[in-house]
Amino acid sequence: MKKHLIVLFFIFSLLPATSAFPLEIEPMRLEQSLSAGSTYSGSFKLINPTESYVDIAVSTGEYRYIFSEGTIPPEEAKKLPSCRGWLQFEKTNFNIGPGGSAEAKFLINVPKDAKEEHLCAVLFDEKHSFGRANTAPSEGDVRLQVTPRFSIPVYVSIKGHATISAEIKEITAEPAPQKNGVTLSVVVENTGTTHMRPFGTLIIFNESGDIVKNLSIGKSLPIFPGYKEMIPVICPRLAAGKYSAVATVELSGGNIIQKKTTFELSA
Repeated sequence: MKKHLIVLFFIFSLLPATSAFPLEIEPMRLEQSLSAGSTYSGSFKLINPTESYVDIAVSTGEYRYIFSEGTIPPEEAKKLPSCRGWLQFEKTNFNIGPGGSAEAKFLINVPKDAKEEHLCAVLFDEKHSFGRANTAPSEGDVRLQVTPRFSIPVYVSIKGHATISAEIKEITAEPAPQKNGVTLSVVVENTGTTHMRPFGTLIIFNESGDIVKNLSIGKSLPIFPGYKEMIPVICPRLAAGKYSAVATVELSGGNIIQKKTTFELSA
């Protein structure tokens, strides 16, 4: 008797934001500052803009660290602890009709001894299988099942233990000159105890003290405690000469840090 070999692959994709996932989810990330021993209640809104029913399973997972080319880890890098076990969903399976919506309600139960910032992820899996064959399997058939997954990061800092502070370590200009402009790199170090997403401005002055460029320092990926991030800022081509640059970086809570540097461009 011939045996049929059926191999089933499960492919899970962590999708930060993509049209391949059938739902719109709000909020796109969860950041809360909570007291130790407290309970927080919240929800995610699931919106189905398609013309078909969508089956969704909700679960918790570990935080997925994503670093850029400019991330500089500390000598002894460590991951922040997980809060995966703190989250409890009221309901974990949803069948949402065309144009419909649903609420995925949850509780976050913070232990009394919690101190550090904790991280995890909420995972939304579409339970629909693609590529199903309607015919009986033949010898050597391979069946492929794809499960689209949407991952939302969760950050929980503990009130009374979270410190937000940072330092601009250096500002560099290279190469000089550059055909399409000058790349100025602002290196920011997180000296606090919780993650941050700094942003700000970089103002370029000529030798006479006149402002020649006012550039934005865009928000970076989360910078974790002890980590540094080299944030590139592209400045349109400047004439040869001496310049100074002042970086102003805004942290959470309206706090700002500044640093000044000088550089020279040759013809």
